[in-house]
Amino acid sequence: MLRFKNPFGGQDLWLTPGGGIHRGESDREALDREVWEETGLRLPTSVSLVWQRVHTYPFEPVDIRQAEDFYLARVARFAPTSDHNPEPAERNVFREFRWWSVADMRASRELFVPRGFADLVDELILYGPPPAPTQLTG
Repeated sequence: MLRFKNPFGGQDLWLTPGGGIHRGESDREALDREVWEETGLRLPTSVSLVWQRVHTYPFEPVDIRQAEDFYLARVARFAPTSDHNPEPAERNVFREFRWWSVADMRASRELFVPRGFADLVDELILYGPPPAPTQLTG
C-alpha cells in the first residue's frame, strides 16, 4: 500500500495504487500503467476485478465524484519504487510503501481506504475473488 499525504490536512491515508484512465486507454491498460508508475510492478496476465466504489469528496470549489475499480493480482513480494512515476506532484504526496498483514491493519490506528479494507482483504483470503465485483459504499 501507499501512504498518501492527506490533501485536506489531518492524518495520512493508506491507499492501493491507482489513478485515472487516459483518453483511448482501456481499463486494463490504465491498470497496468498506474501500477507500473506507482510501484514498478508489471502485473501478471490474470487479475480479478473484486470491488467497485463510487466516492465523492470535497475539493474546493467543487466536489469530485470518482468511480473506482479494485483488482486482485497475486504477485511475489517485491521492493516497490516510484521511480517510473512521471508525475512529480504524485511522487511528493506518496510518503512510503508498506506491505500490511490483515492483523497489522486491524491493530493500527492508520486510515485505510476504502473503509473496512482489512475486512475486505480478509474475505478475499478466505473466499477468493467474488463471482461479480462487490459494490462498496463509503
